[in-house]
Parts: sequence; C-alpha cells; structure tokens
Amino acid sequence: MSLRSRAAVRVWRTRNARMVGDRGYLAYLVVMVTLVVAAPLARAVWLSVATADGVALLASRDAPDVTGVGVAALWAGALLLGGRRGPVLRAPFLTYALATSDLRRSDAFRGPLLRAGAVATSSTTVIAGVVGSSLLAHDLADPLAVLGFTAAGVMVGVISTVAWLTGQVFPRVAIPVALGIMALGAAGVAVPEMRTFTPWGWVALAYPGGHAPTALAALCATVVALVAAVPMMMNRLSHAQLAAQAARWDSATIHAAGMDFSTAAAVYRPRPHLGRRVRAVRPAGWQPATFVMRDAIGAARTPGRLIVGILSLVCAAVFLTLAFAPGAPGLVLGATAGVVLFAGLGPVTDGLRHAVYVASDYSLYGISDEHLLLNHLLFPLVMAVVVVTVAAWICATAAAIGLIPPVLGSLALVLRPCSRGSETP
Repeated sequence: MSLRSRAAVRVWRTRNARMVGDRGYLAYLVVMVTLVVAAPLARAVWLSVATADGVALLASRDAPDVTGVGVAALWAGALLLGGRRGPVLRAPFLTYALATSDLRRSDAFRGPLLRAGAVATSSTTVIAGVVGSSLLAHDLADPLAVLGFTAAGVMVGVISTVAWLTGQVFPRVAIPVALGIMALGAAGVAVPEMRTFTPWGWVALAYPGGHAPTALAALCATVVALVAAVPMMMNRLSHAQLAAQAARWDSATIHAAGMDFSTAAAVYRPRPHLGRRVRAVRPAGWQPATFVMRDAIGAARTPGRLIVGILSLVCAAVFLTLAFAPGAPGLVLGATAGVVLFAGLGPVTDGLRHAVYVASDYSLYGISDEHLLLNHLLFPLVMAVVVVTVAAWICATAAAIGLIPPVLGSLALVLRPCSRGSETP
C-alpha cells in the first residue's frame, strides 16, 4: 500500500480510536467467544471426524469425489457471492474518498482483499488439515500425503478468494460460469477421467491416497496464474460498483447490529423485475386458490431467488436422505438438512411474512388474521412438500436406500417449521 493510501486509511481509523477500556472489552469478548463457542465447536467437529463412522466416511472410496464436488460448489458460490458482497470493500465514505482519487484500486483496496483472502484460506486450510489429521491418526494416510492435502487446502482458499473477486468485478458473467462449474463438478462424479482436466478434480486427486504430486503442481500453476491477474481485475472495479456494495453492506451491518436480521437480509434481496404487469391478486372461485396464485406470482417475480430456494430444498432432501445411509453421520447430515431447509423456505414464504406483518392492522381482504395466515401458508407448504418428497424419493432410489424413512423424515422436516409458522401470530 502506498504512503497516500496508508495515510488516508490512518486518518479514517483515528476517528474511531479505541480507548483502553474499549480494547479491554474487545479482548474479553474474544476470549469469551473462544471459550464458549469456538473451543466447544472445534472439539465437537474433531470428535465427529475421529469416530469410527466419521473415519469410515473420510476413508471411503467416494470421499475424493465428494471433496471435488464440494470444492466446485465453493468456487461457484464464491463467484455468485462476489456480485452481492465482494472481498474488496471499505466503509462508504472511505470508498468514495479512495475510489474518486487517482490512486489505483489495486493499491487503495489491497487491505480488504488480503483480509478476506486470509479468512477464506485459513478456513479451507483448517478443514483440509482436520480431514488429513483424522486419517493420519488412524494410520489411513502417511504424513506426506496429509501435508500435500493441507497444501491443496491452502490453494483452494486462494482460488476461492480470486473467484470471489471475479464475481465482484464481473457479476453478470459470474452467474453462467458458476452454473457451468457446478455442472462440470457434478459430471466429474459420473466420469472420473475428468479429474485430470479440472481444478476441483486436482483437489480430489490430492486427497490422501491419490496422485498428489501432479495434482498439486497443476493447482500451484493455476494459483500463480490467477494471483497474477488480481491487480488487473481490481483496477477494473468502478466507483459505482464499490460505492453500491459498500452502502448495502453498511446498511446490513447496522441492522444486524440492532438484531434486526430480517431487515438486514432484505437489503440483499433482489428487486422484483419479472411479470410486474401480471396482476397477482386474481379472485378465483375458491379463496385459498386466490392466495396460492398470488404467492406463486409474487415468488416468480424474482426467479433467481426462487431457483436458489428450490435448489436449497433439494439439497436439504438429499442431506436428509443420506442421513439414513448405513454408516453415515446421521446427526450431522440431519442438522445440516434442517439449516438448509430453513434457508430454502425464505423465497417461498414472502406471503406468510406479509400476513404476519399486517396481522394487527386493518383487514385488507375482508377475512380474519387466522384465515389470512392459513391461506398464505398453502403455497410454501405445497411447494416444500412436493420438492422435498420428490428429491428424497429420487435420491433414495439412486443411493439404494429404503424409501419410506427418508420420505417420512423429509415430510416431518417440512411440516414442523410450517406448523410453527402458523403459530407465530
């Protein structure tokens, strides 16, 4: 960072200079979060991967393929995330001051990129190290293979950071590229020969027991090429891109700090742009049908968000179905399915949130609050039951797992939050 950039950042930071008491409170907060949250969570993760079932899962023949698909999903997600909230981000005023100056973006905004890259790289390195250490502790891998896989974890983090930046610089191109990565990643499971030609396949080959030297060399060359392109990409960032993302992130963090997470999430919600001329409220012969049609048209006006929600429901069904597989960590997969399902229900429950919002106000439709809530419950209920049941049935058939337990578990997983939602008012 040049002296001019450093001086501007220093002036900005002096406006919020921390006193001794503030620093002490921050240290106390870090220690308590480490003791109460981080340490128990790390212990639970290690115990999960060190159990017999966890080790069997990590040492299974499908573990490299799952690793490759996971890395492809990570890079695709980083590309999509960059369009909403990129790694190159500063406070709105500082962004304006630096972006409207003659300083190069690669110099003025290098700090946020390095910090974001450090977090991403640390996370992937720790995950790779935990997996490798578990295999090493049970004599299922040699130290050199574990070291190579950990190095692959470092390079996965670096590539994730570059993909994150690429999504911020080229938000429109990032969407088809991310979909292509996901498609190729899924195709690599059916065609193992593709591992040799794809970066996520190289990560799978670097899994302990694979062809690590060749894969690591290919990954290293990819990292060098991508890192060399980072300054050029940063300098393509426009003031409008940086200012818009800085303003949205600043607004979201302010609402989140006030525990208003719904409003914070709404900051990043896409605006409806499809079918705005189509009338959503159409009286039908049957009142519930009117509300189902109204909620369906409302959800379809943000097609990208709706697709992501449906894919999340499918993923939740897959996780829950695999939880019934013999030897699988059912508790972890079931908990993951619940979290993913909760996130996936968001795009299809806008009508339900509207009903809760107007519950104490004047009646808009001439019906009671209870009827309004029940009518708006129909669309997310039907959508979730159909998607989750069909996905669970397909996954159970493909994985040769009994059909009834996954389907019943999926229905229970869907009906439980819906029944709680109807009790909210």
